[in-house]
Amino acid sequence: MSPRRARFVRNWTTRLVAFGEFIDGYDLLVIGAAMLFIKPSFHLTATQVGLVTAASFVGAALGLLVFGDLSDRFGRRVIFMINLVFFVVASIAAAFVQDVWQLVAARFVLGVAVGMDIPTSHAFLTEVAPTARRGRVAGSLPNLMWLGGAITSVLLALALAPVFGNDTWRWLFGVAAVPAAAVLVARQFLPESPRWLRAQGREDEALRVYQALGLEPPKQQYVEKRDYRALLSGGAWKRLVTVTAFFALQAFGGAVATVAGPLIIDITGVGASNTLYFSLLAFVMGLIAVALGALVIDRINRRWLGVWTCVGVFAAGVGVALTGERAGIGLVVCWAWYATLTWFGPGVLSWVWSTEAFPTALRGLGSGIAQSATRLAIALNVFLVPTLLNEHGIKVVAWYACAFLVSALIVAVSPWLATTGVELEETSTVESGSPTRA
Repeated sequence: MSPRRARFVRNWTTRLVAFGEFIDGYDLLVIGAAMLFIKPSFHLTATQVGLVTAASFVGAALGLLVFGDLSDRFGRRVIFMINLVFFVVASIAAAFVQDVWQLVAARFVLGVAVGMDIPTSHAFLTEVAPTARRGRVAGSLPNLMWLGGAITSVLLALALAPVFGNDTWRWLFGVAAVPAAAVLVARQFLPESPRWLRAQGREDEALRVYQALGLEPPKQQYVEKRDYRALLSGGAWKRLVTVTAFFALQAFGGAVATVAGPLIIDITGVGASNTLYFSLLAFVMGLIAVALGALVIDRINRRWLGVWTCVGVFAAGVGVALTGERAGIGLVVCWAWYATLTWFGPGVLSWVWSTEAFPTALRGLGSGIAQSATRLAIALNVFLVPTLLNEHGIKVVAWYACAFLVSALIVAVSPWLATTGVELEETSTVESGSPTRA
């Protein structure tokens, strides 16, 4: 590897991999803003709103399962480049659809493309992160990127709406192809995950990547056999169930302040523009929360961080339900607190735990299963929201917030989630016996 490429690899690898989450955040969250303009353009019913909004999440769930497994088989690098080709094409197609069913199809394909990237880049970041910074690299960094994409989607909606009116959604979808194409080009120069290379017995290549990244190879190395049964044997099944349930439940409740946010706030009658500002508030508070959380996630007990922040989100959700009938300062404060605590704790912890739970040979698949269940949970949220809001109003936020109480209980009874400072090779062996060392 030339010195110039080595510098590029060292300085840009984690950023370019994590930038896939910027695209994910933009694409999956832009539908919330875009729906304010799609709905009058196609005169959608509540059921059609739910279908269009949920389509990309269902597609992502499929992509996560299939390509999480393929990234374990064929490597991280090849998958997280191929996915962007699909994304660019589907983004352009979504901008030119002529009816609601074409839009559902295009959004579904976009979701599959997003699902290709998430477990692959997620596993890669975990595998190159030093133990002392794993929470920041594998949890905080991708979520900062994700929220950056979400904020960009709202800012673009606010900027484009006065110019393009009800056609704003076409521009919001089409613009997504531009950063995806740029990242596709840049990712051609990135290396393979060194831990994945080691798991394949390609030790010399792995050591060269570690050197290029400026990282010390792990002191401990385990012989791993790629066996699906390993996800269900010993204590492994507990980790799989735990991280999947936690990830899905907190996302089901957390979607209130993300993709479902515009639909929920719109029910208060504040108008499309103010609804977008509420969404922007939630994302900005989330960005601040993730940045602050990055300072502590590798220093304090992650398990108790998860418990207490989940309880706090539940309390904030009850506050939104009680103050939402009058769109005043109480609603603003509770809304901001809901978003802040979601991102300070469970929103980031779910990303960290869902890769720490699995060995390298099955990390993409295990993470893909957890993320797939999560996307289906979000899809269920946004499918139900239009109908529930029509029948019960903003009080449904308190119902969704109950998911965080269950999440807190899951973490409280799972002592293995205290992974701060634990080597990655050790986190996936808790409760499953002693590992076999090479």
